[in-house]
Order: sequence, then structure tokens, then C-alpha cells
Amino acid sequence: MGFFIILMVLVVLPAILSTVIASILGYRSKTMPRARRIAYAALPAGLLPVSPAIVSVLHTYSSPVPVIAVTALGLIVAAVIAAPAAWLATRSKTPPPDPKAFD
Repeated sequence: MGFFIILMVLVVLPAILSTVIASILGYRSKTMPRARRIAYAALPAGLLPVSPAIVSVLHTYSSPVPVIAVTALGLIVAAVIAAPAAWLATRSKTPPPDPKAFD
């Protein structure tokens, strides 16, 4: 059961969050480059699931090494899971044909 919860938090949640954030950014700012939308969507989606771990490590340890390790885990989640989901959400769809094209 614990593995299922970890799977949901570290895989499904970042994928859904990055897809939603990338879609919202695509609708709100159409002039923003695609790579920037992917980065803006993937980073918060990857770091959000590990933010409770970052807070607990900050309160437990005085050394910055564990904090850096947990933050690196969040960046890995952002790169491996959230960025491909945001990339799929921002791919361009073919626009509908213009009805006045052949007039």
C-alpha cells in the first residue's frame, strides 16, 4: 500500500500538475515560447511532491547535504516525469481549415 501511495505522489501527481499548468500557460500566453512553458510547468510540478520532505529535512538536519539531495530528487522528478507530460500537453495541434481559403 505504501508503494502505491509513493507511486501516486511521485509519478501521477507531477504528470497531472505539469499537464494542467502547461495547458493553462498555453491558453493564457500564446506568445510564450514552448520551452519556457514546459520549464514553468515542470519545475513546480516536480518540486511540489517533495516539498514536505524538504521541510522535514530542514527541521531535522543542520547540514545542507540532505536538503540538496531531496531537492535533487524533485528536479529528477521534474525532468523525467513532469517535463515529458508538459511537452505532450504543449504540442501544437493542427488548426481547423480556414473556410475562406479557397474563395
